[in-house]
Amino acid sequence: MVNLLIDIGNTAMKVACFRDKALLKAGRAAWADNDEVEELLLKMLSFGPSRAFLGNVSKKKETIESILQAASVPYTYFLPETPVPIKNRYETPETLGRDRLANAVAANQIYPGLPVVVIDAGTCIKFDFVTGKNEYFGGSIAPGIDMRFAALHKFTARIPLIERSETVYLIGKNTREAVQSGVINGALAEVKGILEQYQMTHKDLKVIITGGDHALLERSLKTSVLSDPWLTLKGLNEILHYHAG
Repeated sequence: MVNLLIDIGNTAMKVACFRDKALLKAGRAAWADNDEVEELLLKMLSFGPSRAFLGNVSKKKETIESILQAASVPYTYFLPETPVPIKNRYETPETLGRDRLANAVAANQIYPGLPVVVIDAGTCIKFDFVTGKNEYFGGSIAPGIDMRFAALHKFTARIPLIERSETVYLIGKNTREAVQSGVINGALAEVKGILEQYQMTHKDLKVIITGGDHALLERSLKTSVLSDPWLTLKGLNEILHYHAG
């Protein structure tokens, strides 16, 4: 049986097809390009999925639903009441992002019985922690890199909207370089500092990085990490198997 997994993110849609636990194909499309979104979904449908599982109920769900209905692929949503294969100790499960819990499930599947933290660097930078007893308690949420650039532009009178640069200096010698330094170096320092706190309090901690900026973090963190851009989709597949068989 082929499963189609769809993660409806804030800026992009990520999709994958799995045969049982084996990843067949995965891809990402930005919401800003409707043709790209539809093309990616149609490519995934060529694998002949028997069912689809959607990790969110918000943005663009109508577009996705219409394509799945036209292809006669039954679909369900990952809801707060959907059972998961770890203990969810989050105090407000109804407000918990489905991607965060899916990441936790995938991390626990990769490192069962060990403490593991997932750093998801996308629209937001999120930390999510699973204990060695397979319990998920939560983590943290902070603005992502692009959101920080946008905020500096929106909430100041004179700072323009700055784009990323492959080269970032510690000391910016003009406004563009100064903003790039503050945003990129600041975000990396924040991630490193939080991760160090986890490592100080949890022996044998495993670290997984995912999200659109996973490669940037992987290059900057001076610790052993597993980098997996499709972690959320793998978690959704695990959850689908757990509650639907």
